[in-house]
Amino acid sequence: TSSLVEWLVAMGLAWRYADAVAQPRWRGVTWGMLPLHTSGIVACTYHLFYNAPAITWCVTLQAAMTCVGNTTLALACLRLALASGWTWQAGADEAAAAWAAALLVSARGEAASPSEGGAASAPASDESAASSAAAAAAAAASSFS
Repeated sequence: TSSLVEWLVAMGLAWRYADAVAQPRWRGVTWGMLPLHTSGIVACTYHLFYNAPAITWCVTLQAAMTCVGNTTLALACLRLALASGWTWQAGADEAAAAWAAALLVSARGEAASPSEGGAASAPASDESAASSAAAAAAAAASSFS
């Protein structure tokens, strides 16, 4: 139940942030979060009654509210991003750049980070691997356009 309270706090903060930055689309984020909060309430209700067979319909309702909530929150965030100047092309460019960087790191054989159990290795001397990674990144970037 603490998660439900935290979700209400997050909704309230998004609502107040709309006023602070004079961007009413943040209120849409709050409305988009509401079905997900409902999903959590339904789940808690079902468990409160020890998963009673008489109210198994709560499982279906929770799944539906989760699906609706994921959709409404995604649409609210898209509206906010578009209102803030984000474009599909900019998103595609950012995705292509991230993909290219990941391919380059993979081609060089570098570890993700020392905290994941290994030290970052030096770049491989095989430039053909880096070249093929760059070619793959260029192909990925062109597929986004």
